[in-house]
Amino acid sequence: MSYKRHDVPHGIMFHHFHDDVKHPKSQGSISAGEFSALLEFIGINRIISPEEWLEKLEKKQLGSDDLCLTFDDALLNQVDVALPVLERYNFKAFWFVYSGVFEGKLENLEIYRFFRTKYFDTIDDFYNVFFKKVFDSGFAENVNPEEEAQDQKEKQKLYPFQSGNDNRFRFFRDRALGREKYEKIMDSLLKEYNLQKADLAKNLWMRNEDLLNLSKNEHNVGLHSYSHPTVLVSLSASEQYKEYKKNSTHIARITGIAPVAMAHPCNSYNDETLAILHTLGIRCGFRSNMSVSREGDTLNLSDLEIAREDHANILMQFSF
Repeated sequence: MSYKRHDVPHGIMFHHFHDDVKHPKSQGSISAGEFSALLEFIGINRIISPEEWLEKLEKKQLGSDDLCLTFDDALLNQVDVALPVLERYNFKAFWFVYSGVFEGKLENLEIYRFFRTKYFDTIDDFYNVFFKKVFDSGFAENVNPEEEAQDQKEKQKLYPFQSGNDNRFRFFRDRALGREKYEKIMDSLLKEYNLQKADLAKNLWMRNEDLLNLSKNEHNVGLHSYSHPTVLVSLSASEQYKEYKKNSTHIARITGIAPVAMAHPCNSYNDETLAILHTLGIRCGFRSNMSVSREGDTLNLSDLEIAREDHANILMQFSF
C-alpha cells in the first residue's frame, strides 16, 4: 500500500513532533521514527526540493506526482526531531515561520496549545473546562446554533482527522469569541493554574540561528505572517500588509535572502492578501487543505493557492 495519489502536485504539511528529551507528545505530534516511516510511505522518489519545486512552478512543469515538504510555525521541535531525519534522506524543505517570536513576542497560539497539552490528561478534559468557562462567562449567549452546525460540517470536510470537539473549539476561538474574548478566557485559566507565559514558552520556537542554518543548507525559509492571526481576513488590507512586510523584512535580515514562498496561516486569506503577496515578490503560496470551494475548481487555484495534505490525513492511510 502506498500514499493515495492526487491529480495535482502538492505540499505535505507538518507541524508538531515529539521526542523523549524536551518535546512532549501532544495532539497530532509524531516521532522521528514515525516521520521516517511516513516519508517512505509517501514515496521517496516523489519528493523534490524547494529549489526544484520553484523552478518547475515558474516554468509550469510541475508534474502530478511531484510533492514537497513544508513545516509551519517555526517550532523548535521541528529542528530537533524532524531535521535530522531530513538530513539522513538528504531532503530539503519549505519552512514557513512567523517572525514575532524571533523578536521577543510571546505568541499565544502555541503557548495555549502547550498549556492544554501539559496540564490536562486528555484534550477533551481541556475542552470540558474551556467550554464551561466560555458559557459561564456569558460570551456564548449570542452564538447561532445553525452557524455552529454549518461550521462543523465545513471543517469536517476539510480536516477529517479533527474531532467534533476540535472543530467546535476552533469555531468558538475564531468566530464566536474572537481574539480578545478568547485570550481573556485562556489567560484566566493560566492564572488559575498559577502559570507564566514566559515559562511555558521555553523550548517552543526556533532561534534566528536556526533560520540561518536552514537557509545556508538549501532549505527555503518563507512567510507565515508576523503574529500568526488565526483569522487573517479579519484584518484590513493595511494590517495584512504590515503582517507580511514585517515577516519578510525579518527573514531577509537573518538569512540574507528575500523570501519568495509562503503559507497562509490557518488557511485565512482573501483577494487583498494575494495582491499584497504579489507586491512583496512572493511567487509560491500554499493553502492548508486538499479541498475546493466550488464545483469545477482545481486543487491548485493559483501559484499562491497551492494545495497541501496534512500529514495527519496520510497517517490515517496506514498504521505503523
